[in-house]
Amino acid sequence: MIKIFLYILFFGIGITSCNSSKKTVTDSVIVEKKVAPSLNGTWQLQMIFASDNNWTNAPTMNLNLTDRTFSGNSGCNNIKGKFTLMDSYLGFDKNIISTKMACVSAVESRYEKAFLSAILKVNKYTINNDELELGQGEIVLMKFKRN
Repeated sequence: MIKIFLYILFFGIGITSCNSSKKTVTDSVIVEKKVAPSLNGTWQLQMIFASDNNWTNAPTMNLNLTDRTFSGNSGCNNIKGKFTLMDSYLGFDKNIISTKMACVSAVESRYEKAFLSAILKVNKYTINNDELELGQGEIVLMKFKRN
C-alpha cells in the first residue's frame, strides 16, 4: 500500500513539473510574440534626423522577426543584414551587405551615407500606429511608415 501511495505521489509530482515547464515555455513564447509583433514587415523612410529629406528614392526596410534579418534599399543600393531585438532595444549589426551601384547624384550619395550611418546608431525603437521611430536613447534618428 505504501509503495502504491509513493508511486502515485512521484507520478503526480512528475506530471506537475512537466505542466509547469510547459507553462513557462508557453508564457515565454507569448511574451516573445508581444515584444514586437507589429515590427515585422516593410517600412519606408519618412524622415531622417538632421537632413532635408528630399529623397529621390526613399529608403525601405523589410524587417523579418523570425530570423532577425532585414533587407531593403538605402536609396541607391540594396541592403541586407541582421539585427538584435529585446523589449524596446533594436540594434543593427554593423556588417551590412550592400550592392555597389553608383548613386545618380552626389546628393543621393550623401543621403545614402547618412541613412547607413544612422542605422548603425540605432538602439531603441517605438511604434505608434503605423509609424516606426528608430532612435539612439531619447533622440529620434529616423521615422518610417508601414509600406
